Amino acid sequence: MQKGDAAYIKNMNKKLVLKCIRDHEPISRSEISKKIHMSKPSVSLLVENLIQEGWVLETGPGKSTVTGGRKPVQLVFNPESSYVIGVDIGGTKIASGITCLKGHIYAYREFATKDYLEGDLLKRLKEDVHDMLKELNLSVHDIMGMGMGVPGVTNVKEGIVVDAPSLKWVNYPVRERASQYFPFPIYVENDVNTSVLGEHWVGAGKALDHIIYIAVGTGIGSGMILNGKLYRGSSYSAGEMGYLVTDAQKAKGYQPTFKGYGFLESIASGASIGKRLSERKNKNMTAKEAFELRRQGDQDAMEIVDTAVEHLGFGIANYISLFNPELVIIGGGVSGSFDEFEKTLSRIVEEFTPESCKVVPSTFGREAGIVGAVALFLKEYESVIQI
Repeated sequence: MQKGDAAYIKNMNKKLVLKCIRDHEPISRSEISKKIHMSKPSVSLLVENLIQEGWVLETGPGKSTVTGGRKPVQLVFNPESSYVIGVDIGGTKIASGITCLKGHIYAYREFATKDYLEGDLLKRLKEDVHDMLKELNLSVHDIMGMGMGVPGVTNVKEGIVVDAPSLKWVNYPVRERASQYFPFPIYVENDVNTSVLGEHWVGAGKALDHIIYIAVGTGIGSGMILNGKLYRGSSYSAGEMGYLVTDAQKAKGYQPTFKGYGFLESIASGASIGKRLSERKNKNMTAKEAFELRRQGDQDAMEIVDTAVEHLGFGIANYISLFNPELVIIGGGVSGSFDEFEKTLSRIVEEFTPESCKVVPSTFGREAGIVGAVALFLKEYESVIQI
């Protein structure tokens, strides 16, 4: 066996032991040995390595053995052995946060995107990161790396944003530019894909192999976990749900509500709902205001919102029929009104799909993009901990 092969095998075994501890903590060395079918001496050696490196902590003794022997020392994962920065770059705001390795957010910052579209957005982000590190009494050496979600088609391998209209970024080398300000590894992904990774890691889709996350906000997009893996498509643009056609007759004379919008998002996105109602009322209205007026019985709001929800339901039914997911998660700004349209979505799904599928709101609020960006980093970065 080559020296390199031995090091590789040791590293893989170390990952296996750490995963077992994370999945079953608190757990003893002998229990790990049984669960992963590895000799006790090998497990003990790897555990000692993990303890020395700070990944694992010893806690008090567990239960006595059946024969009444000495109580075994219990092991737990140390989620504060390192930290990760999650960044959610949106068309409205830039949110950032620092989390532990279990996804708990310890610090949060945000600023308006429009104020820095023409300036150096990443330089402004550095100020927030520095401020959060100071707040938590951390240094850059405590940071494992950064994950970043961006609203557009993203070449993950190269760290290039191919097209993000709301940011006016075209073939923008965001990872290269960010590396000028941050001295740790950085991974970049489409923001809806990061959101589904977050839900799969510690949210509603945890432990499921087939989930679809649909973001209904300014536009409509989706992220898909299929067979336990993020599905990106042949050119990183899978999941552009906003382009689904949900009415053949309306599609014949279709004009997008906004430049670059697809058929479905021109009817059912938050921005489109707001614009359609604004045209009826002759004043600027938002989707949130549309739902408020609908609750008050306003006929215009009822017609626009109900039409949007119906088309969204058809789109979701199409997705369920195509991909047969275990769960569909609705996120984005419009998901704040989920309780009001849940029954309509459920009825359409039951009526137009071969098998029923549960549709639920996102687990996270404003922090969804941050948790997702951290999940992206931990999935992509080669280290002893990978999700």
